[in-house]
Amino acid sequence: MNMSKMPKLIVYLGLFILTSMAHAQSIEVSASVDKNPVMVDESFILSVIANGEVDKGAFDSSFLMKDFVVGRTSISSQTKMINFDTTRTTTWSTVLIPKNQGRFTIPAFNIDGSMTRQLEVLVVPATASSASSARDLFITTNVDVKEAYLQQQIRYTVKLHLGKDLQRGSLSGPTLENADIRQIGKDKEYNEVVDGRRYRIIERSFAIIAQQSGSFTIEGPLFEGEVIDNSRQSFGFFNRSKAVNRVGPSQSITVLPIPSNYDQHWLPSEFVQLDDEWQGNTSEFVAGEPITRTITLTAIGVVEEQLPEITSRYPNSVKTYPDQAETTTVEKDDTLIAQRKESIAIIPSQAGQLIIPEVRIPWFNTITQKTEFAVLAEKILQILPAITQPTSAIPTSPVIQTPPEIKPQTAMPNDLNNQNINMPQYWIWLTASLLVLWLLTLVFWYKHVMSLKAKTKKPAYSPAKNTQNEQLLWKNLEKALNKNASLETQKYLALWLGNFVQDKQAPLAQSLKVINSQSLNQEVNTFLASRYAKNQSSWESTALHQILCEIRKDGSINQHSKHELSPLYPIS
Repeated sequence: MNMSKMPKLIVYLGLFILTSMAHAQSIEVSASVDKNPVMVDESFILSVIANGEVDKGAFDSSFLMKDFVVGRTSISSQTKMINFDTTRTTTWSTVLIPKNQGRFTIPAFNIDGSMTRQLEVLVVPATASSASSARDLFITTNVDVKEAYLQQQIRYTVKLHLGKDLQRGSLSGPTLENADIRQIGKDKEYNEVVDGRRYRIIERSFAIIAQQSGSFTIEGPLFEGEVIDNSRQSFGFFNRSKAVNRVGPSQSITVLPIPSNYDQHWLPSEFVQLDDEWQGNTSEFVAGEPITRTITLTAIGVVEEQLPEITSRYPNSVKTYPDQAETTTVEKDDTLIAQRKESIAIIPSQAGQLIIPEVRIPWFNTITQKTEFAVLAEKILQILPAITQPTSAIPTSPVIQTPPEIKPQTAMPNDLNNQNINMPQYWIWLTASLLVLWLLTLVFWYKHVMSLKAKTKKPAYSPAKNTQNEQLLWKNLEKALNKNASLETQKYLALWLGNFVQDKQAPLAQSLKVINSQSLNQEVNTFLASRYAKNQSSWESTALHQILCEIRKDGSINQHSKHELSPLYPIS
């Protein structure tokens, strides 16, 4: 290194050290509070002032959270120049609210190497202030129970007491770790006299559902706002306001665990109820037609996520198509009400008595502290036979008045014989005509009854020929299949299959049993499922159309299959 440069390097190094020392010595920091002592729910402002060049992020208030509720921190900077002497000042202002009463020490702050002095703050109870009877603003809190079971609703009530006109403000909610907290109902506003002073009360309710057992403390809500300060002089139409901050008192609670002897789905509540609704007239259910049943589970003091699935059982003689459950949580009378609705389409396959088993949902009564059951009683439904088309009535013989019996004439006086001789002749012809018509009616009626008996005595089903009626039904069925029209498809499918097996009165299930085709049963089952579900899915008729064309072309019915498949709708 060139020795001639050494003096310059030493000079620069010395100037840098002197400048750094001067900078460090020029930084002066101080800390102060705007009031001391303070009430337990009253806010005060901690101010830290630094004179000199400092980093704005040098102030850290996180270690104050142990004893205080730490509000927002505002930062302001000011620069002054007097006789070319520049002075810079940075101020941090933080809102603090004591959590408990007593003496607390605010430790020294390190601001870029400079330390503030410690501060001691005295926190007194709210009733110990000299002006306790004239407090302008304070908050009270309350819980309906101090001891609750896991996931049981705790009703938490906050009252904001305003002794002065409020210009603006916001009220936060309470805080509790591992808990579901939500406001219930709307704010209530009314007036109340407290310690001889009238206050405007704003009441707000919360539902707290703890998700962990143990002992906990619910931290009170924080109010931040501005009230009109009449002690200050106002100018014109503008009122002077004063910033206020208050925190509600904390509440201690105990959350009990689930009882060790309880092995059901955990549902703690004060009241649980099961209801069901049946679509249509319950006395006119018909085989093959869908019945929609909606079961509703209602519970008080819980949210919808706590409700269990509703397990309902049905006989093997019915097809069931459940829909997706609907859940909701509503608020009524300052409490939570959760509901779960499950709808299911039921299709009975045979006429007669249908027994629906009872439904039982276990729940834990938080009042009696016992396990109870919400029950839907067993129901018995009468299912009428399926009717695909109206039946034709057998003609009955007309009621013909028989002519009066003519008894042999006896000897009468001459005047009566003269009257019979003079009787009109048309009465004799009318009587004879009516007798002939009556005899003809009896003959035609007898022939019609014998023809009906001959039809019903057929030993087995056989496929119908391509008669004019069959061709018309097939044309209507194909038209419905090509349009994917589910309502018309079901109508003409039942009529065409009944014509195909030569039993026009047969329901769809009976026709499918006679034809005994596994592929046809599967496609009809898919078609009915897409139609009777509440959220109808898309259905393509191509596969069903192809199977029906093959059956019509083949024209055979497997009545005695060695490996007979279980029918879609068993008859018995």
